[in-house]
Amino acid sequence: MREFEFISRIKTAAQKTKNPVIKSIGDDCAILPHSRTSDMLISTDSLCEGVHFSRKYFTAYEIGAHAFAVSVSDICAMGGRPLYALVNIAFPKSTPQKYIDTLYRGLADYADNYCTDIIGGDTISAPQIMVTVTVIGEVENGKALRRDRAKPGDAVFVTGTLGDSYAGLRILSKKSRSKLLGHEYLPVKKHILPQPAYMEGRVLLQSNMVNACMDLSDGIASDLARICEESGTGAEIRVDDLPISFSAQRTAEQYGESVSDYALYGGEDFVLMFTVAKKNIKKLSRYIKANSMTAFEVGRITGKKGITLVKNGRKIIETGKKAWNHF
Repeated sequence: MREFEFISRIKTAAQKTKNPVIKSIGDDCAILPHSRTSDMLISTDSLCEGVHFSRKYFTAYEIGAHAFAVSVSDICAMGGRPLYALVNIAFPKSTPQKYIDTLYRGLADYADNYCTDIIGGDTISAPQIMVTVTVIGEVENGKALRRDRAKPGDAVFVTGTLGDSYAGLRILSKKSRSKLLGHEYLPVKKHILPQPAYMEGRVLLQSNMVNACMDLSDGIASDLARICEESGTGAEIRVDDLPISFSAQRTAEQYGESVSDYALYGGEDFVLMFTVAKKNIKKLSRYIKANSMTAFEVGRITGKKGITLVKNGRKIIETGKKAWNHF
């Protein structure tokens, strides 16, 4: 079963809510009423050994830090402020206590970086390490950056380079970290310790010009399809305009692979992707520059459903076959 189909089934089953809900399944976070000035944001993510990370190249500390970063990124994507976290951790019974303590320290340090308090959770034994982090945050009433408000004609932007994390994964699958070349350090660091876009999310929210937004966790081809599904639109991605670092380009060449595939399908870049009305592009560009941000225009929202890739002047229908799929 495809992941999108699975989520769609859950969404259909959970449509009727018994308590006040502003936004349920289908976005980076659930949005709940909270106070006269703010809405509550809640998101959760799970990382499983052998699927999301390997102890061959992740230290215990880095597993914890990575797990928190992935979860807090969803709060950042909606322009929110993280406040609290719940942490569930599963370990094999044979795991040394020092290893467990070090992993938790990675979680705690990254939480502290984002002024987030860990307030509870659970621990169990399991055949492999698994970490689930639930982050609770807040955002100004009605201001959350959502996926379901993209409009035909909107320009699509990203706040950073794409494909670096996947380049890092490819490097780590080929060699030990003690043998990295100069151009390999950046992608490996981006894969191991992503930096959620907290400042960027707050700047975009305060601009009052962004229609839709999300963080890039599964690659722009898959994630833009999520915005389109929620907004009832389609989109074009200009492949030749995707921002790609020298490190990612060099890595793809090194392994005889396509760097555009790294950018389109690699995932875990955790930069923000957002849409803005054509009339606001110049104004938003000035605002972004004034706030020391970067943003790259990479496509547009269309009225015709589906994702189209534009490369070397040719249009190709994106089928999703190369995209990451959990199922």
